[in-house]
Amino acid sequence: MRLVLAGALAVVLLPGLRAQDAKVDPIGLIDLYYQGRHDEAVAKAAALPDLGPLRLRYVQGVPIWIQADPANADKRRAAAAAFLVELTGARLESDWGRLSDLIEFTCAQILRPGPPTEFERAWHMATHALAGRARARLWLLGEYARLPHQKPVQRPPPDPNKPVLSPIHLSHALERFPDDPHFQLTRVVAWTWGRDEEPIRNLRRRDDGRERRVALSSPQLDALTGLRPLLEVPAVAAEAWVRSGLIQITRGDFAAALRAFDAAEPIATETPIRYLAIFSAGRALEALGRPDEAMRKYQQALALIPGAESATVALASLQFMRDERDAALQIIERVFSHTPTFTDPGRMTGYGSYLRWPELRAAMRQELKK
Repeated sequence: MRLVLAGALAVVLLPGLRAQDAKVDPIGLIDLYYQGRHDEAVAKAAALPDLGPLRLRYVQGVPIWIQADPANADKRRAAAAAFLVELTGARLESDWGRLSDLIEFTCAQILRPGPPTEFERAWHMATHALAGRARARLWLLGEYARLPHQKPVQRPPPDPNKPVLSPIHLSHALERFPDDPHFQLTRVVAWTWGRDEEPIRNLRRRDDGRERRVALSSPQLDALTGLRPLLEVPAVAAEAWVRSGLIQITRGDFAAALRAFDAAEPIATETPIRYLAIFSAGRALEALGRPDEAMRKYQQALALIPGAESATVALASLQFMRDERDAALQIIERVFSHTPTFTDPGRMTGYGSYLRWPELRAAMRQELKK
């Protein structure tokens, strides 16, 4: 909370506005979003050259705008929160650090005072996806993150003279929705960032004992232990199996990885997760020296998401190795001759739930209509 208030005060106490800043009207844009003109409002906000004035007026103006219509305060509260998330998504590459504090301000000051709602659940899932793209483990989990089965870490007493480094944003979702398996899965996935020991593709592993050290490393085993209970929860079981398989790949246990991906494929109902199960099974088969089966998996993945670059490159690489160069060049040219209009799940595995960002944004918008 100290972090949120400090950030808000820093914004409010900025020096006087420049003349051109007076043209920035985030409340008007939020009202446009509130009217259902979502894309237009977000596009206009994302086109601003400097988000500083918008941040100031958001903190100052949104609470007043919400209370200006008491009968629709809950709907306005949700619209303001959703607008901010969509703006953050549009400016994620350049302004995550400037907008993440407003997300936490919104979480603490705008959403949490009321009872938990399905919109808030969808909003949290969308914010976690954006944090995944930013790989913001500290922001989500804090300095002393641990999984449920791990023993508490001894930490020094808080120093009131030092700023809080993290709002531990994920904890707020878990407090509001303690039984939600998606948030529990997010905790494990975010905990692995920076600990995954992901190997570089097409490079041979060094035979210097490192492979065994990775296989026995505590973070890898802890992550697998953290995922184990979620393998039995239907809502997240498919992704939990996929995440387990990806960890097994980094440990060098490709047979265990293949078993995990094979378990995920028949129960995966979401296209991105089903694609990952199939594509990753191809990776495991390739590592096990079974290229024919790997090629069939890559072809199956491309049948599910035509034009996916990850499976295209993997399939073409094996075709080149088999001297099927014309076939390889054809699929490479077909895929890379145009700009993709979708997110390739195979390129998003390291970014948590961001691989389903379009679906999560749509779900948040859908809750606004209720």
